[in-house]
Order: sequence, then C-alpha cells, then structure tokens
Amino acid sequence: MPRKKSYQASPARKEQALGTVRATDTGSLSRTDANIDMVALLGPDARFGGSDRNIYFEQWLEHGIDAWVWAGVACIRAMLFSGAWETATVVTYARSLKVFFEYLTEGVKAPRVATPAELSPSHIDGFVSWLQVRRQRRGLKPETIRTWFRSVKPVLGEMFAQGYITGEPTRFFKRRVLPWEHGGSNQTSLSAGEQERLARAIKADLIAIYRGRLPLYQGDVQALRLLLVAHRQGKNPTPLLELRRDSMSPGLMPGTIRMWTVKFRSRKIRSSIGRTVRESTNSRAGLDAADAGEAVFSLSEGAVLQQAITSTEELVKEAPPRYKDRVWLYRPEKRAVGRAGAVTSLTNATLAKAIRALIKRHNLLDDSGGVLRVNLSRTRKSYFDRAFCSTGDLEKTANLMGNTSRVAGSSYPSMNEAQKAEAAEFMSSDFTAMVRDRRGAPGNALASQRVIEVKPLQTTRGGALAVPMEPTPVSGCEDTLNGEHAPRDGHNHCDRYVMCLFCSSFAIVGTAEELWRLFSFQAFAEEELKHLESMLGSQRTDDDALEDLRDRYRIAIPYIDQFTQRQFSARIVKEARTKTKRGLHPFWTHQMTMSHRARTRMPIS
Repeated sequence: MPRKKSYQASPARKEQALGTVRATDTGSLSRTDANIDMVALLGPDARFGGSDRNIYFEQWLEHGIDAWVWAGVACIRAMLFSGAWETATVVTYARSLKVFFEYLTEGVKAPRVATPAELSPSHIDGFVSWLQVRRQRRGLKPETIRTWFRSVKPVLGEMFAQGYITGEPTRFFKRRVLPWEHGGSNQTSLSAGEQERLARAIKADLIAIYRGRLPLYQGDVQALRLLLVAHRQGKNPTPLLELRRDSMSPGLMPGTIRMWTVKFRSRKIRSSIGRTVRESTNSRAGLDAADAGEAVFSLSEGAVLQQAITSTEELVKEAPPRYKDRVWLYRPEKRAVGRAGAVTSLTNATLAKAIRALIKRHNLLDDSGGVLRVNLSRTRKSYFDRAFCSTGDLEKTANLMGNTSRVAGSSYPSMNEAQKAEAAEFMSSDFTAMVRDRRGAPGNALASQRVIEVKPLQTTRGGALAVPMEPTPVSGCEDTLNGEHAPRDGHNHCDRYVMCLFCSSFAIVGTAEELWRLFSFQAFAEEELKHLESMLGSQRTDDDALEDLRDRYRIAIPYIDQFTQRQFSARIVKEARTKTKRGLHPFWTHQMTMSHRARTRMPIS
C-alpha cells in the first residue's frame, strides 16, 4: 500500500511546543515577541528550504486583533517545533494568515471577529466571499486566492487543536470551497522559440565565462549552471537547489549519468538520466562559428554539474554545516553587506536575481515582444511539454516527471501564447473559420457525410504494421501529407481532425492508448454538438457550413461506439473508456478550453 504522510509530532516535540504555547498565555510579552526568529528557535543546523529566516507579526498588534496575533504566533511556533511541516511551508502559512488579518480589519471600524473564541462558520464564509471580491478587484488568478485559503486552514486547525477556537472544525470548513480551476496557475510553459532563445543565452554566457570574456561573480556563474540543468532536466526548484555533491553516479549507458534528487516533503528520492558527452557542433544552434570552435568544454548536464562541484571544492570546508554537501556553493561578492566572504549556497532569491541579469544581458523577449519571464516552474512545465510531445503517453511522461499520471495531468499541462495560437487554428476550416469568417456557401459544401468503414490495420508476424501510420490526436493516419483533406503542399501536415472518420487515410491499430485519444475526441465532439444544437436550434438553418458540421458530429459520435465495440476486444475498450473517464487526452482538454473561449469572445450574430 502507498505510504501516507504523517503530521504527528514526536512526544518531545509536542511537549516543547505546548511549553511555548503556555508561555504566550502569561501576559508578559513585548511587541518584539510577536516576531519569530526561526534560526534561534530551531537552531543553526535546521533545514530551511527558502531564504526566509524570520516571521514578523509585530505590525498587526494594536489593530484590535491582538488576541488573533498572539494565537497565530503561538500556533506558528508550535508548527515549527513539531517538525511535521517544512519551514518554507510554515512561512507560506504565516503570509496567508496576514491576509486573514486583513480580512478581519479592512474597511471596518471594529474587527469583524475580535478574538479566535468568537469565530463562527459564517465568518469563514465571509472570508471566502472577501477573497473572491479581492480577486475581482485586483485581477488575481483563481490559484492565488485558493492558495491563501488553503494556507490559512492549517493555522486555524492548529488553533482548534490548541483550544483557541472552540467547536467542530468540520462545521467551519465546507468541502470544495474555491475548487481548482483549469488554467488557474500563473505559470505556463515556455514556447519552443522562448526555450531556444533561453538555451542560446545560457550557452553563450557559459562559453564566454570559460574564455574569460564575461566576468561574473561566482554566485551568478553557479546560477547559470543550475539554470542549464533545470532547463534540461525539468526538476522541482527545492530539490535542485538542495542538490548534494554526491548526487551523481554513472549511468547504465555510455556517456550518461544518473542524477539523484531528494524531495523532503514527500520523503522521496528521484533519479533521472543526463548526458556527460560533449555536445556535437550541430547542437549549438545560434552560436557563431568562433564560439562553437572555442567551446572546448562540454555543456552537457553531467559536465556542468561536475564544473559546479570542482570549482567549489575549496569552499566546502568553510561552508556552514547545513551547506557542506550542497553543489551550488559560492562566496558572495563584497557588495553583499554582512555576508561578504561567508560561504553560502544558491537560494530562490539569488537565483531569481541571476536570471534577471541574464535576461537583461541578452535582452530576452517572449513571443509577444515583452520581457521573457523565466523561473524553475516554467522550465519544469516546458520539460513536461517536450516529454509529452516525444512520448505521446501521459503515464510515461508522468514517470519522467516523478509524479503519478493524475498529478502530472492536472499540474503541468498549460497553454502558452504559442499553443493558444496553434489551438485556435487546429480545426482549420471545419469550425473556427466557419464561426469567425462565416464563408460557408451552398456551392462549397463539404464532402459527403459518410463515415468510412473502419477496420484495424493489419500487422506482420513480428507485430510490425503492414502499412506505415502516423499518430494523430484522434488515432492514426496513413498519409498526413497527402490524405483526402491534407493541404497536399509537400510540407504541411493535415490538421483537420474533425474529418478523420470521413477520410480514407484514417488508421487505427486498436491499442488502449489509441482508443483513449479517439474517445477523448468523441467527448470533445459531444460538447461541440451540444453548443451547435443550442445555437442553431432544432430546425435546420440556412447556414450550410455549420449544419454540415453538426451532421458530421451526429454521425461520428454514435459510430465511434459502434465500430469500437465491433472491432476490438471488450477488455481494451473498457480500459480506454475508464482512462477517458479519469481524464481526457490533454490535446482535447486544451481544445475544449480554447473552443469555449473562442465562443465567448466571438459570439455568432
């Protein structure tokens, strides 16, 4: 059975935490006691995932909610003492608690709830409504207010446990409050062009540093190395920042390494494969001939990691105990007040600073002409896009990401601007052009609305396909360049997926993966048919193009059920149906989202 997370603290930790809570009840506290020094509280050797070392609540005193402030301080200290939460997680909780304090005091003469003991379920409902209003006024993402609410809940739960709030917690927190929304994340993947420009900039800087043409501080050099590894491997930020010096071992294949990362929150160790061989000249696209000729060192992940380790060997003995086994050590520059000369390791803040400098040096722009926004969340989602495009299999991609298919499918697919533009055109003249241009004419009617007789492709004795086939979002195609509905220009592939079942080039083997794509298209077609029915009504209209599309959907949807039941085993069909119920293929999920946006943006008149 899978191991579940345990948030239970040890008896010693509990007693220490309770002692802290009792201390806050003495009434002999000063304003500075509302601030928490985590290093003094947990010791210098404690693990800090982020750069924060202090939590400040002092500014919230004398606002009529002192009881809330002291209860919050006691609970945050207890959560830190317990060891059940990472320090970075508790810091996030503390920041969100301040948002709750804003709700208590904003726009009112007296606090909405003066003490924790007065809290009622209606106040929690009011907090949710207040968050939704703030989102509308400030143009916030749904994920932002959802994170605030989910981070406040554990602190309030600790107040229940400590007796500050009375009652049954389940009465206060309803299920599915502020549910997750598709596309709610602030982070999207980088487009192919943006990734190429970023990779060229990193490589150019590393080569210039090697040749002595670009003087950078040691921390900035380490940040460039980390960013290259992040771009290639798609690792989570914290495990990559905390990468150990013994994290590499030889890979099974020549010229490869195995890299180990630790995710402390889930107590899991993940491994991935990287390269150690020198990149070929062809892979250095975008570098001039002089740079390519002078790049006598390798820019592979293994080589860059080894450079980071070798260049900091002398710093290990000077590093604080908590950093001695880190890869990304460096000695801060003299301009860093109070830290000059003290060996430290890269953090999210120092990495972000180095990324901003890289973007400024190379004037990196996104596809819309604005300043390119780069962080490790975006590089991870970009890695997901590349992996999924390569494999076409969500489970294989999730394994590469170190997640389950459910987590990977809900967390990493995103729509960057390039994908939105591509999605807006994916149906070619079948839907988008008809809705936007309204150029359909009776004399230009589409082909006869008759589905072809679909049969499984024949295979040889060895299991290979007797006829070559290209995978498509619907299933497969024997000729994507010269099929019945393809552009037939020699280089553009057919993207008229609505026509697949009406095309003689349509091909299918009958695997569960293929049927999942087919059933996902069927779900998309059902959704589009509902829209057409509501838009056109029950009577046939004069719009031949849209009526033709509606007829095709009416024919294709039941036909998919008929021929799959007739041609393929019940076990395979059931497996594919079950997978479709768990989640549609990401391609069709994106198309449903973009089709809905296109309809709301451009109504039919």
